[in-house]
Amino acid sequence: MHELPLVFFTVLAQGTVGLFLVLACLLMANSDANRQQLLNKLLMVVLVLLGVSGAAAMTHLGQPLRAMNVIFGLEHLSALSVEIITTSLFGGAVFTYVAMVHFGILAKLQKLVLTGAMVLGVLLLLAIANVYTLATVPAWNSGWTIFQFVMTAFVVGIPAAALMLRSQSASLGAFQKNADRALATLGFIALGLVLVGYPLYLFWLGQVDLPANPLGLFDYHGRLMLARLGLLFAGLGVWVMAATRGNNAAAGLPGVSTVLMLTAELCGRTFFYDLHLSPM
Repeated sequence: MHELPLVFFTVLAQGTVGLFLVLACLLMANSDANRQQLLNKLLMVVLVLLGVSGAAAMTHLGQPLRAMNVIFGLEHLSALSVEIITTSLFGGAVFTYVAMVHFGILAKLQKLVLTGAMVLGVLLLLAIANVYTLATVPAWNSGWTIFQFVMTAFVVGIPAAALMLRSQSASLGAFQKNADRALATLGFIALGLVLVGYPLYLFWLGQVDLPANPLGLFDYHGRLMLARLGLLFAGLGVWVMAATRGNNAAAGLPGVSTVLMLTAELCGRTFFYDLHLSPM
């Protein structure tokens, strides 16, 4: 599949933004210096994941050395240029914040930089969705594209954040357990939104005027959609139910949940890219 690098880039980048937003919110709500130090260290994982997603995107470029030409696209606000610049600014802001904390630079401005990185993360989600909201591709040209891309950030980012916190449960103590229960509640809400929204999206898709049935373009589409729904339910359901029953320390369940949710979103995004159809 030609778009496979973009499938990995978009899902990884959105999941990484979701993970960052959760960790950043916990940092904002925490005043304990030791816990803040641990949470700041976890942000390095965000930089690594963002680098992996960027590397996946680069493999899609025919001439990677010409990537800098993206700057010229800003002259007419090219959606692709805005996406790449926003990705760079988000990564740069997270790196700047981590470096400021690590080297103790301008402590009074650190929260301001963290807030700026959070804003850039949200803008990145919207910038990626904007690339695919094309009038020439009716199956993409709707608010469902934004809905799907934003929900990827939540359904991947929330269990990933729980995994990160549980890996430090011995040091974070009661804070980790309370945060885990709160994340499980958010995960339950996110799962409900996705399980309601996905069938509605498929119903809407069936009404779009396209040269071919978008739900039957390839033989594997039926299996792909069922696999996504099954993985979504199993991925979040297993971790959320265990967390709400008091299992808030072992890292195994959120680890499995994160892998299953990532796989579910890769399935969903593959289906999305297959819908690149123009009307006759």
